[in-house]
Amino acid sequence: MSRKSTIRWLILSGMALVLGGALVVLFAPRPLAVDAAPVHRGPIAETVSDQGMARVRESYVVAAPVGGRLERLPLEVGDPVVAGRTVVAQLRPASPEFLDPRARAQAEAAIAAARAALASAGAQRDRLVAEQLRTRAEFDRQSALSARGFGTRQALDNARAAADAAGHAVGSADADIRARRAELTSAEAALTGPEAPGRQIIPVVSPASGVVTHLMQQSERNVAAGAPLVEVGATGGLEAQIEFLSQDAVRIRPGDRAEIYDWGGARPIPAQVRLVEPQGFTKISALGVEEQRALVMLQFTGPPSSWAGLGPGYRVWGRVFLRETPSALIAPAGALVRDAGGWAVFRIEAGRARLRPVKVGALTDQDAEILSGLSAGERLVMFPSDRVRDGVAVQPRATDS
Repeated sequence: MSRKSTIRWLILSGMALVLGGALVVLFAPRPLAVDAAPVHRGPIAETVSDQGMARVRESYVVAAPVGGRLERLPLEVGDPVVAGRTVVAQLRPASPEFLDPRARAQAEAAIAAARAALASAGAQRDRLVAEQLRTRAEFDRQSALSARGFGTRQALDNARAAADAAGHAVGSADADIRARRAELTSAEAALTGPEAPGRQIIPVVSPASGVVTHLMQQSERNVAAGAPLVEVGATGGLEAQIEFLSQDAVRIRPGDRAEIYDWGGARPIPAQVRLVEPQGFTKISALGVEEQRALVMLQFTGPPSSWAGLGPGYRVWGRVFLRETPSALIAPAGALVRDAGGWAVFRIEAGRARLRPVKVGALTDQDAEILSGLSAGERLVMFPSDRVRDGVAVQPRATDS
């Protein structure tokens, strides 16, 4: 082979090698760009949360102690009241109703009948008084005759009995006259019109300190005894009523630490579980799903100034801490995937994603407690797509730490 041919062969061979290398580099599989996050140690808590509303633990409904005319209430919703001092309502005797011509005629006839009965009772008494005088005189005469030995014992006893009976009859007549006078007074009272209302005022005071939460009556009107007037809430006992799913409520115990968040304030309100109601109820969710829920009462434990502005009926969110671990092995919740009915992660090893099963403890919105399967410092693929498989080459993005 000539020198010229050798040079040409070397040049072509070099070009073929360069082209082949370029093709290998061009068509070789590239590592998948993924987001990555490390496993670290830190505090974590297992919690359940749901929404509800604020309410007062103790509320008092103030009712009318007697029937009468209720004056317009001097309070508005939200006004503060002091136990035993603040007047929440005032009652006075109800004004008589107007009489139509028929009712007035009947009342006037009743008055006339009562007056006639009173006059008859008076005449009857006069007759009985005269009879009493006669029987008393007869008794005195029989007593004198008996003293001189001319009268019989039987005649004296009969005279005494007649005198006593006449005295009792006069007493009965006096009672009958009093009854007839009362009937006349009652008949005359039926003619009393609304132009003569009663002047007595009965104040109704608040039984507890707090604020007015509801007005059952406000305008002036006639009310019956026991009619509800005002509801007073003791705001010092403000709490949250949270509607938890029944499967979450069974894990909550009175005394568990809790907090109120997303209520409009700058910071969460510390709270404590006071009561888990044993009776559940059915509620239809916004998606039309039938859910079983239970009410859990969270009592505020911070100073009242920490929930200033929060009132009964306001919407709040409540979170209950079921279990807290101060130093746990934590992995991002976004790294978890389902595998064989359990949890697993893709751990980055030597530039490749390796599927590793893990045992998960507490699980929050952002973090997961790893009980086994990982160590602190290892890096995991975040939110792995369907292209991430066990053994696939991956390249963490430069922005990831």
